[in-house]
This record gives sequence, structure tokens and C-alpha cells, in this order.
Amino acid sequence: MKTRHFLIAAVALGLAACTSKPETNTFKVNVNLANANGQTVYLQKDGQVLDSATIENWDAVFDTPVCDDNEMYGLMLDGWRRPFPFFTDNAEVTLEGDAQNPNAIVVKGSETQARLDAFTQSYNDLEAKLEADSTMAQTDKDEILKMHCFDYVWDNPTDPVAHYVLYRYKWAFGPCELRNMIDNIHHAGRTLTSKNLALAEEYVEKIERVQAGQPMIDFTQNDAEGNPVTLSEVAEGKLLLVDFWASWCPDCRKENPNVVAAYQKYHDQGFDVLGVSFDTNKEAWLAGIEKDGLTWTHVSDLQGWGNAAGALYSIAFIPQNALIKDGMIVARNLEGAELMEEIERQLAK
Repeated sequence: MKTRHFLIAAVALGLAACTSKPETNTFKVNVNLANANGQTVYLQKDGQVLDSATIENWDAVFDTPVCDDNEMYGLMLDGWRRPFPFFTDNAEVTLEGDAQNPNAIVVKGSETQARLDAFTQSYNDLEAKLEADSTMAQTDKDEILKMHCFDYVWDNPTDPVAHYVLYRYKWAFGPCELRNMIDNIHHAGRTLTSKNLALAEEYVEKIERVQAGQPMIDFTQNDAEGNPVTLSEVAEGKLLLVDFWASWCPDCRKENPNVVAAYQKYHDQGFDVLGVSFDTNKEAWLAGIEKDGLTWTHVSDLQGWGNAAGALYSIAFIPQNALIKDGMIVARNLEGAELMEEIERQLAK
């Protein structure tokens, strides 16, 4: 699957699920991170901070309330783009690694986490094998990796790891495929629920709302000078590409020349672009715009993955885009030659 930058959504905290039990009230989450002395580390659950601690001599310890569920936690340091997700099984776990490489953190003590690690390793191994095959088309590689995820979710419907895989790789699937997997999970356990499953269901409902053929969802964000820009005003009388990107996103920067080419070729015929950035650093955002020659209107609330417009359009990875005409979404996620062809087709109507 083409490398994507994806979003793990933050949701309201359900502290009611964390209840004291007579046999044990808490369990320990031990954190051992190099290159983090003096930093504050945050323990999260359901996107909300449960506790914080200062790392001293590489170590920090959280006494965590036992919960009624086996849901994921997150570990977060300032400077990380997203929390590191992990399972605990409501038992003592130890997280070891380097703060400068959060993706390589190792979790010890959780059988559920061990299953997740095994799946992740199998995915990474398959991806490396496919990338080494220069004879296979990228679309075929993407399909094989997608089916690797699909098969795991389908074959393990009651495993919370499968629910995480479903939500983690949701961007690879269309709404119908996601609904098939969700229905299979409910068929296996009609009362079964988990936070990741609920998030996947919520995602499907939202993504269906912003597919081609649906009315656009209006929003207003500020440009770099702090002036409010409203989507419907920019789109009026034009064929408009709403381009979700970020200066730190390699795939976005690789696709930008295609968008520039489309803009230069069709702008005089009524085509325009509105860039919506998932940056948090204004200087980096503006530098990316200048370096890539993105001469159209740009907006951002500088909230990264928390971008409000991105939430409206269920942006789970970047780059993504929506092509809008006469207040309707006419196409989604166009790249390269496909983008050119669809613009020409819409302008000819």
C-alpha cells in the first residue's frame, strides 16, 4: 500500500469504563525511554490525558486504574505527531525504546499487544517484499496489502487487535468494504463493542457523507494573513479542487507537481485550487507553499490532524482531495493523469 500519513482520531473519554475491582485497583505502566530525560510523558486513553509524569533517568511509572474493557492506551511526548498506541490487558506493562523513534517502542507484558506486534511485523515484511518486486504494478501491491488487512479482520472478528487494524487501515477501503467487515464483526458477536470498532463505524458514516454525488460541506478557515476564507465563496462559479496536504508529508510533496500542472493548464478555463494544510508550524507551511510553487489560495487552522475542515471531510490520510462543482462533490482523491482527465471532463460539461 502506498505510504500514507494517517490519523488516529481523538474522542471523548469514557472514564466510566475504568472502575476499581476488589482484587486489584491499579496496574503499572512502566516507561523506559532514551533521549527523554526531563520531558513530560502523557498517558492517554480514548484521546484524553489520564496522567502525566516527568521522565527521570529514562524512567517514568504510571499507576493506572483497572478498566472493564481491554482498550488501547496512548503514550505521548511533546514533539511527537501522534500518540504511540498500545494494549495493556489491564496488567503491568513496560514500554522501552527511544523518544526519537517512537515507532520502534517495544511493549512487554501484554498478550494482546504481542498479537498486534505480530500483525504489524507480517504487514511490514509483506510490504518490503512487494516493494522489492520491480515487476509488479503499484496498484497490485496496494491490493495485496489491503487484502492482508481485510483477511486479518475477517478471520479474527472478536479480537480487539482486529478492530484496531480495521480502524488503523480504514483509509485503504471503500465504505462498502468497511461495512462488510463491520457486519461480520457484529455477526460474530452481536453485543460486541470496542472503541476502535465504534470509531470505524463513525468513520464510515462520515465518509459516506462526503463521497462523489454528495453536496459539499462548507467551512471557513483563515489564510496565512489571518483573513477568513469560505469554501462556498471560493468555489462559486468554478471547478474547485479542495486539496488536503501538509508541508511535512512526503506523499503530498510528491503529488504537488501534478496539482501545479493541472492548475497551470486549466486555471484560465475556470479551474481553481484551495489548499487546506495539516501543518502546525506556520513557517514550514509557508515555506512548502513557496518551494513547491503553489500559487493558489491556502488556509489552515494550524492544528495538524485536528484540522476542523479535515474532520468535516473525514480525512484519515493525506494527500486527499475533493473536486467540487456547482456545490456538489463530483470526485474524490484524484492523482496524476486521473486528475487531469477528470478536470477536462468536468470543464467540458
